[in-house]
Amino acid sequence: MDLQSWRNELLSSILLWALVLGVITAVPSVIMALRDDMVSVAIIDTLAILWAAAIWRLKSLSFVARSWNLLLIIYLIGLFFFFKIGPVSQIYLMAVPVLGALLLGLRPAVYALVLNAVTLLTLGYIFNVNLQFDRFQDQPFVRWVIITLNFTFISAVITVSCGVLLRRLEASLKSQLQISLSLQKEQASLKKANEELRLISAAVENLNDIVMITDSDLNNGGPHIVFVNKAFERTTGYSRNETVGLNPRMLQGDASETDDLGRIREAIASQKSVRAEFINYTKSGDEFWLEADIQPIIDRDGHCTHYVAVERDITDRKRAESDIYRLAFFDVLTGLPNRRLLRDRLSILLATAQRTGIFSAVLFIDLDHFKTINDARGHAIGDALLVEVANRLTSILREVDTVARIGGDEFVVLIDHLDLNMENASRIALTVAEKIRNALAMPFEIEDQIYSSACSIGVTLLPKATQTVDDLLRESDTAMYRAKSAGRNQIAFFEGAMQAEVEQRLTLERDLSRALDLCELRMVMQAQVDQDGTPVGAELLMRWTKTNGEFVSPAVFIPLAEESGLILKLGDWVLHQACEIVNQLRTHGWMFPVSVNVSPKQFRQQDFVEKVRDILAAHHLSGEEFVFEVTEGLFINDMQETIARMNALAALGIRFSIDDFGTGYSSLFYLKRLPLYELKIDKSFVQDIPGDANDTAIVRLILSMAKHLGLRVVAEGVETPEQAAYLTENACDCMQGFLFSRPASFQDWLVKQGSAP
Repeated sequence: MDLQSWRNELLSSILLWALVLGVITAVPSVIMALRDDMVSVAIIDTLAILWAAAIWRLKSLSFVARSWNLLLIIYLIGLFFFFKIGPVSQIYLMAVPVLGALLLGLRPAVYALVLNAVTLLTLGYIFNVNLQFDRFQDQPFVRWVIITLNFTFISAVITVSCGVLLRRLEASLKSQLQISLSLQKEQASLKKANEELRLISAAVENLNDIVMITDSDLNNGGPHIVFVNKAFERTTGYSRNETVGLNPRMLQGDASETDDLGRIREAIASQKSVRAEFINYTKSGDEFWLEADIQPIIDRDGHCTHYVAVERDITDRKRAESDIYRLAFFDVLTGLPNRRLLRDRLSILLATAQRTGIFSAVLFIDLDHFKTINDARGHAIGDALLVEVANRLTSILREVDTVARIGGDEFVVLIDHLDLNMENASRIALTVAEKIRNALAMPFEIEDQIYSSACSIGVTLLPKATQTVDDLLRESDTAMYRAKSAGRNQIAFFEGAMQAEVEQRLTLERDLSRALDLCELRMVMQAQVDQDGTPVGAELLMRWTKTNGEFVSPAVFIPLAEESGLILKLGDWVLHQACEIVNQLRTHGWMFPVSVNVSPKQFRQQDFVEKVRDILAAHHLSGEEFVFEVTEGLFINDMQETIARMNALAALGIRFSIDDFGTGYSSLFYLKRLPLYELKIDKSFVQDIPGDANDTAIVRLILSMAKHLGLRVVAEGVETPEQAAYLTENACDCMQGFLFSRPASFQDWLVKQGSAP
């Protein structure tokens, strides 16, 4: 409350009590006045009470107006009593400056004092008012000066005392108000600070990140933990009571990186902030990764009092980074480096070799017949075999060498720092390659089964002039294919001629893909004759002569078509050509069946049966006009599906012949189960009969077995009368070879043979 508010309340209280006490005192006063015939006194009392009541009720008036009205009432009453009663008036007149000092301040009170003094001196002297003061009767002016001075003195003392007191009170109130306002501000600030502190404390306590505060005492086993939040307890398993007072090193272990921890200690010792990632351990001994931001807390004097560490568990991120790294640079199945990491290490190895001149080697390893195991036993066994191969390679090589799996059953080995001499380096590389070949040739035991998996290895040395990483991989791959073409389970070194062969092969593959469009391919036929030399069948063969007159051997382009997938397109074309030839044969009276070679890849097409049916229908032929020659390799994989497809084709009238019988996967089991028509004895067995006892025995055995199984036999490669005579003597059904006819186009064959007799 300020001074003005206090004066307002004081004025209201004075008016209220003046009314109450005035009414109480006015009644006897009026009665006495009326009894003594002092009507004017009664009137004045009544008017004063009514005036005071009006002032009390009219609160719309300003405080100053109400105050002056009150002072005026008291002054007029005092003035009235001054004439009527005498000395009593001085009490009223004295009240005017005193109340003025209380209500309006010291200056209005002084005005009231002056007014009282002038009133006493002037009116008292002029009207010679009787104030019961008998001295100086003969000197009235002096007498009123003395009265006025004494009255004014006492009034002034009281008035000034009240004014000074009120000023001091006002100053005290202002001071108290300022103190109160300051306290209110401080209280509000303190309340706000407490609220902020509570919020900060709650936030820190419930953060998902770990918050740890330590003191700055780096001696006596310090720093010591003074605070940890709930996230710390959840992550580490330690409670706050177990942790406070201990060193944060309690969370470290064997896997904690000493370099990172040393960097943290150095930063703390120099009172600097630091960020680091490191491994800690939970109470149960489990590892977890932390990312920590550590800041020193500096007081106003610039001294470090504490350290605060905000840490977050980044174990999942680290695992994800590790997984991403493994996926990016390592083979998922074997854990070996993949192609990307291999190229990176190979570039480093090549740069080192070019700088030092020390030869190193790249070995390209491909497992032989791995697809056979994978298809026959399933991918699970194949994957297990690859893992065993990876383990075996890793175990026999040095730690500085690199073993990588770049896809499928292909592995690459980098042999580092062999020798400064190229011949010595080649000899060491060959020794290592031979060691690998022998190791992989040893049987693998997988799920209590024994599997064999030889390998073909291509080797190239580095460095060479202008050699790149791609060159090294291409050279070793080319050498590996040379090893495969040499009979598999071989080791071959890269030579410049190999690259030329590869480029020639690519050119040949491109030309073969365009050969049909350029009409460079044609079909020729070679007759199959009976014992009398009469044609009883014919085999259709494909020939390729380029537009420039260059002849390409079937032994070259047929395997190329198989590997590139072009055999499917060529196979469809051959079937159409065979149908046209059969129709022309029928036109000239030749009714024997025509043999067509069908590759395993062509046969395994899902729609092969439907495709054959549609082609036969398009040419208005039945399947009885054809014999499909297949190799024994067709029966190695998925026997049930092969049998089902052969039966479906046999239902169309097509008969089956096993080409090159005896040179591949010969098994009496499939001879019994398959819908076969004939066997073709490979020319490698025929060419040395009857002089070679082994070949003679094999041919006789095949003829005997076929007779008992009810199968027709065709002998290929018959070139001499002695061969033909022997085959005839042993009841061979049919012969085919240069002795009887060479492969020729249908028109040439027809010119030679003419129409059927």
